[in-house]
Amino acid sequence: MVLRVYLFSLYLTLFLSFGLLSLIFFNVNPYTSPVWMIMLFYFTFFLLWMSFFGLVGFYLKVWATNREVIFAHILPTLRQSAFISLALTGLLFLFQIKVLSWWMAGLFILAVLMVELYFRKK
Repeated sequence: MVLRVYLFSLYLTLFLSFGLLSLIFFNVNPYTSPVWMIMLFYFTFFLLWMSFFGLVGFYLKVWATNREVIFAHILPTLRQSAFISLALTGLLFLFQIKVLSWWMAGLFILAVLMVELYFRKK
C-alpha cells in the first residue's frame, strides 16, 4: 500500500509540475514578472526533476536488485533525487544570475555530492 501511494504521488507530481512548468515557460515574461513567479518556476523545476529522478532511480534500483526488498529503496532514492534536482536547480539559478562557469559548477556539484555522502554515511 505504501509503495503504491509513493509511486502514485511521484507520477502525480511529475505530471502536475510538468504542466505548471510548461504553462509558466510559455506564458510568463521573465523580465516583467514578479519575484514570486520566478520562485514558482524554480520550485516546479525542482519538483519536476525530483519526481523524474525519483521514479527512474527507484525502477533502476528495483531492476538491479532483482526485485528484492523493494521498500528499502524508497527513502534513499527520494533523497538522492532531491540532491540531483537541487544541483540542477542551483546550476540554473547560477546561470540566470550570470555567475556560472565550469569551475563554479564543479564546486557546486562537489558540495552537493559531499552533502549526499554525509547522509549516506549516517
